[in-house]
Amino acid sequence: MRIDNNLNGMLAAQMQVNESAQNIATVANVTGDSENMEATADIIDSLVNYIPQVIAYEANAEGIKTQQAVADTLLDLKA
Repeated sequence: MRIDNNLNGMLAAQMQVNESAQNIATVANVTGDSENMEATADIIDSLVNYIPQVIAYEANAEGIKTQQAVADTLLDLKA
C-alpha cells in the first residue's frame, strides 16, 4: 500500500463531504412542511452520504499512520 493511494482516498472523501455540506447549507432554512418535503429529503440524503465519507477519510488517515509506524520499525531494525 502506498501513501499516495491513501491521500487520494482522503481527497475523494473530502470532496464528497464538501458536496454534502453544500447541499445541507443550500436547504438548511427549509422546515418540514409538506410542500418542502423534497428539500427535507435532500438534507437527509446529504447527511446519510456524509457518514461513510467521514469513515473513509478516517480509515485512509489510519492507513497513513500504520505505514509510518511500519517504516519507523523497519528503520529501527536496520539501525
